[in-house]
Amino acid sequence: MKNITDIDALAAQVPDGALVALPQEQSFVPMALVRALIKRRVRNLHLLCVPIGGLAVDLLIGAGCVSTLECAAVSLGEYGLAPRFSAAVQGGTIRILDSTCPAVHTALQASEKGVPFMPLTGLIGSDILANRSDWKVIDDPMGKGGGPIVLLPAIKPDFTLIHSPLADMSGNVW
Repeated sequence: MKNITDIDALAAQVPDGALVALPQEQSFVPMALVRALIKRRVRNLHLLCVPIGGLAVDLLIGAGCVSTLECAAVSLGEYGLAPRFSAAVQGGTIRILDSTCPAVHTALQASEKGVPFMPLTGLIGSDILANRSDWKVIDDPMGKGGGPIVLLPAIKPDFTLIHSPLADMSGNVW
């Protein structure tokens, strides 16, 4: 792949309907790229917050770019609720896939490891399971009496948007 140095050309690589992962705000969200996606009027994104979203997510929702949001939370932190997210949830204009921080990380690890799913026990007893038909609860397959576990399908983003404060000419990113 050739190097793309123009932000609008980079935004053009993200098609409508893509599954896009965004880190939480303190982890260097690429706001210039978020603005370029909004300017390009990308639509129907399945946005994955890794694991929570903030201003970038609220802006993308408010601009009509998001049709599905998978997240543990969306918040503007000490500034309060994310108004566009709140309005979209209340208005039913986006599909919410409610999750938890450990579940998002676990599902991404499944993809990283090349397996179709990963188990997680911390969801047992939570009402979140009632709203996630893609998560499967099974008995301990090892037969060790560990009780039920939840199988989370691997999440394989089409794009992950990151901003790095430091990189070199060899492609190393810190």
